[in-house]
Amino acid sequence: HWQRKIILASNHPSLLEPFLLPALFFPEYLFSPFKYAPWSTPDRNNFYKPWYWFWLRSRAIPVNRGNTREELRALFQMKKVLDSDGIIILFPEGGRTFRGDDFLYSRSGKRIRVLKSGIGWLALKTKAQVVPVWVEGTDGVLPNSPHRLFSWLRFRNKITIKIGYPLRFPVSPNDGKEEITQNIAQALLKLAEEE
Repeated sequence: HWQRKIILASNHPSLLEPFLLPALFFPEYLFSPFKYAPWSTPDRNNFYKPWYWFWLRSRAIPVNRGNTREELRALFQMKKVLDSDGIIILFPEGGRTFRGDDFLYSRSGKRIRVLKSGIGWLALKTKAQVVPVWVEGTDGVLPNSPHRLFSWLRFRNKITIKIGYPLRFPVSPNDGKEEITQNIAQALLKLAEEE
């Protein structure tokens, strides 16, 4: 059973996670959609593509990555949703993992991009719980290649979704958005190592 006022913070190996993660809120989502339907935070460039399903569009805060003013506007929209006890699915890497240049690694070599500090700011300002989620295998089902339309959906590949314990911030009075962001990154990498 899910609480409210949650940031679901996930790694982002492929374009499949925005379609899979809302299912974590089933059956609450089905019976109370306005209460439990999570908000997604797609890249504005993907948001207007025909494949971005209409049911995700209704609860989306598109982020125009690379445009600081638009990114801030989206952050304030997310804050408003959380202040109203909403639920947000956020990919704090700022895009799919494979597109990064700067990575953090787990002990076994699993990686995430360095997280954007917006998630730390949101957690600090809203006092929302942050639930780390580690997803593996979606890039095997929906590859990140430019030819993915021709190699679409390989259902035989295994997908694993690991859900961590909720985190509350600030932990100490000295925690700022950077410290909180680093703590969330470490929680994700720790979750990646769990069996």
